Amino acid sequence: MKNRLHVLMLPWLLACAGCASYHAGAIHDPGFKTIFIENFKSDVDEPQLENLVSTTVIQQFQRDGTIQVTDLEKADVILKGHITSFEMTPIRVSRENELTPTEVSMTIGVSYTLTKKGESKPYTESKAQGSASFFIGNDLQSDKRQGVPLAAAKLGQHIVSALADAW
Repeated sequence: MKNRLHVLMLPWLLACAGCASYHAGAIHDPGFKTIFIENFKSDVDEPQLENLVSTTVIQQFQRDGTIQVTDLEKADVILKGHITSFEMTPIRVSRENELTPTEVSMTIGVSYTLTKKGESKPYTESKAQGSASFFIGNDLQSDKRQGVPLAAAKLGQHIVSALADAW
């Protein structure tokens, strides 16, 4: 009977041991709790891209929840971003016309600086990219309007991950 009890307890002990190192939420304390995000500047010729990227990065920080987005007066750090590239690369082309793309990969690249409030020296400087692919129909502008938010969301996720996560 005692051996049976040991045999039944073994899987339970192994399961508990496997969960012992699990942590809910972010493990890493980035050293600041609140952030102000300035409107991104842009070197690219894509209308409204600055506003869309800025808004999307704010939404990604809010979704993550590790660092609270706030106004300038209450912020521990300030994030400044600069859109450096906006590229569309064909992935697939039409069978009838090799010059007509049917699927496109869009990449948005930024450089950003995080500065502690009241300091002039950057806390961190880095670059990030966000990419998304989408199919092109008869209206390139409409299809592009669907692809830009997807690439901006990936970009925001990379920035949040770099600033808030331990890995």
